[in-house]
Amino acid sequence: MKIYWPLKSIPELKKLSPGDRGRRWQSAYKSAFRHWQTWGGIIICGILAGAGAYFAGMAGTVIFAGLGGFIYGQIVTHVVLKHYRYRLQDEAG
Repeated sequence: MKIYWPLKSIPELKKLSPGDRGRRWQSAYKSAFRHWQTWGGIIICGILAGAGAYFAGMAGTVIFAGLGGFIYGQIVTHVVLKHYRYRLQDEAG
């Protein structure tokens, strides 16, 4: 599984201006909430944040929530690329 850090690392968005990149991503991102994987990612993020709070206090919450957020971001990117790739592609290309 490829890890995507910034939006610019997604091949379909690479050549677009930052404004176009953001608009296309937002359009596809909103639709990702129609899929169970996205909701599962949110649940994973919450579970990790709760586990961090339970086992390590505030520092654990921050660290584990950050890890959960990263996992959630990768899941959403996977869903978008699987189901909404056409929204990311450049109309000219």
